[in-house]
Amino acid sequence: MMQKELLLLWNHASVKVMDVRHQIVQPGETQRFDPLPSSVFLYFIRGRAEVLLGELAYSVRRFHVIHGGKGLTLEITACENDSEYYILFYKAVISLPCRQEIMQLLERRNWFLAPYAFVPQQSVALFDQVEKLHAVWQVNDANPVRQLRARGLFQLFVSELLRQMDEEARGYGKADLVSQAKQLIHTHYSEPLTLEAIAQKLNYSIPYLSRQFKQQTGHSPIDYLIRVRLDRAKALLVQTDASLQEVAEGVGYSDLSYFIRAFKKHTGVTPGQCKEQAAGIRAGSEYPVKRLRSSLVGITPYNYNLFNNENHYQKSEGENVQRFRKGTKGKMHKLMLGLALLLSACSGPGNGGAVNSNPPQSTQQATEASATANAQQTKQQWPRTYVDATGKEVVIAKQPQRVAVTHFGMMEYFFALETPPIASTLAERMLGSFETLKPYAKTATVKDIGEVTTPNLELMTELEPDLIVAFSGTHNDVYEDLRHISTVAMINNTEERTWAETLREYAKLVGKEQLAEDYITKLEALMAEARGKLAAKKDKTVTFLRASGDGSTFYVLDDNDVSYAFDEKSGLGLKPPGPYKLEGDVVSLEGVTVLDPDYIFLVDYLDNMDTTLAELNKSKVWQSLKAVKANQVYPLDVSISTKGPLAVEHTTRELLRVLAE
Repeated sequence: MMQKELLLLWNHASVKVMDVRHQIVQPGETQRFDPLPSSVFLYFIRGRAEVLLGELAYSVRRFHVIHGGKGLTLEITACENDSEYYILFYKAVISLPCRQEIMQLLERRNWFLAPYAFVPQQSVALFDQVEKLHAVWQVNDANPVRQLRARGLFQLFVSELLRQMDEEARGYGKADLVSQAKQLIHTHYSEPLTLEAIAQKLNYSIPYLSRQFKQQTGHSPIDYLIRVRLDRAKALLVQTDASLQEVAEGVGYSDLSYFIRAFKKHTGVTPGQCKEQAAGIRAGSEYPVKRLRSSLVGITPYNYNLFNNENHYQKSEGENVQRFRKGTKGKMHKLMLGLALLLSACSGPGNGGAVNSNPPQSTQQATEASATANAQQTKQQWPRTYVDATGKEVVIAKQPQRVAVTHFGMMEYFFALETPPIASTLAERMLGSFETLKPYAKTATVKDIGEVTTPNLELMTELEPDLIVAFSGTHNDVYEDLRHISTVAMINNTEERTWAETLREYAKLVGKEQLAEDYITKLEALMAEARGKLAAKKDKTVTFLRASGDGSTFYVLDDNDVSYAFDEKSGLGLKPPGPYKLEGDVVSLEGVTVLDPDYIFLVDYLDNMDTTLAELNKSKVWQSLKAVKANQVYPLDVSISTKGPLAVEHTTRELLRVLAE
């Protein structure tokens, strides 16, 4: 009965948050409020305490919730250890006039003033809301947005509390560990969430949580997190006009290039291709497409009617509802077909039915046409025609002298071709931090034109480039804008090309084919020399690690960004430490002990390297590694991750310097 009455009152209440405090009570100490200035929720998160609320006494532990009304006396006494809790002061008012049922309830028992206690079974969900509410409240200003956010978070806390009270009354019982972990992941997927953080919030060990999660779902918690993130990304790409950068950041990826790789691995297509395919399907359908659902099993026990309309509860609208339902029934199969096509749009070319509306020809046809036309054009003078990644024939009137690139990773190719770009996205940052580009920062003037997915079009117009180079998929949204500025060539950055093949592709755009061949010959000779000198280390294992950002997991770059380092024929012939198990494309610090290589190259911005190493050296697991004990851990600049010609050359020279001493 109590939870029903609470739900009735809270659904009709106007609420104001008065104060939010985070309190710690020392053992034997008593905190007293006499009287309470407003109604409160007490939420205990640590320790044991004795609570006296008016004439009622409670013995509480972590995650207990106690409610008290204005005017009551409150005393909190900690037991053996510290007791930590949040206290939320609020005021709730029922606006008049209101239903007779509510008036009678307020006269019989005003739950906004009554004391009661509850022990939530799903503590993490409540803790998250309280923690966020306190963080917002701590920003002590009079900004009305802050007040609005605080009220919203407070109501989320109350709604979660009432939901759990209602489920307990209905006999649903306590959610198991895996359900709580799923709930946590679905709530916080857009944040930097780690396996350690999940286990810590649920108060279980990492091995136990991982084992239970795997047994029930078939996935590790991090794999599940990756799937949730990328399913949400797929929905955002299909349903909204958000840019790739906005989608990536919205689902928890700060590194756009890593997001694109993860998305392609998960779906079989790039985010840009997914968006194009979905747009093609929508363009060919007369029926609006409803929200995408995640491919994962839902975590809520409730099922909702897709066509639920609150008007069908009103008798006066019954006839209209029946007409609506009859009309819908005849179209349901078409709507479901549209949904099925849209859901499959991002499942890769192997699923069939995927439509690419721009250009009309298939990707395979475009690739074949590009290969044929571009092979012929290498012998042509200007003007020349280049068939780009979208299948468009791009006429380049004369040899480009003012090239603007829309991705910073392209810069090194044009530097290698002795055609410094006049502009690039993120130019200022990358020229100042990438070791491969720093030498060119002294000799070339490259204007910074903003972010990768949202380049500064006004500045590009002022610079008057004679050629703009963009990535297919990444820059489809701004293609028309770029085309009005200058000639645009779209490059496919998802194909598995070697650095040499990619350099040849860029050379065709600027007529520097012979220069590209000379550079390739020179770099291949350097790599062959290094391969010979490093042969003495052929029995020693080497790995390249990049810290993921949380300090406890790493990206292993061996089979991707620096795969050439292990190629015995055309690369450097190094020996990898063997197979490794990834969780969501990362390996834990404990997983690195399985690799236990003889040499570790730690990849990061060099300015961050001292901090990264200092944090790692605090770990006993890190200190146990063979390479760490032998003092054979070496820094390597993050610019090697571009996999371009300058990155390959830089890596080769650094490995020669370190390993061929």
